[in-house]
Amino acid sequence: MDCCHLYVLTRLSIDAEGKVTSSNVGVSFNLFEAEAHRARGVENDFEVFAIGSNWREDAEQSRLVEAMRGFRALVQRMQEEALR
Repeated sequence: MDCCHLYVLTRLSIDAEGKVTSSNVGVSFNLFEAEAHRARGVENDFEVFAIGSNWREDAEQSRLVEAMRGFRALVQRMQEEALR
């Protein structure tokens, strides 16, 4: 299975309670963009994830599954109301 790298751009910050938190501030498929983000300041970094090259098809399939689950819940609710 072919895969590609996904770079999640992160930033460290201090919240109102004085705790250091890391937040995701962007996503890129480009290593140079991720390295440029890290070079902007010491609080910036990125994480690398390998994802399947067919992630678009997987995302579409996930949306279809979600829609079918919603439809099933609607049908079940209609069946329960019909039995009352």
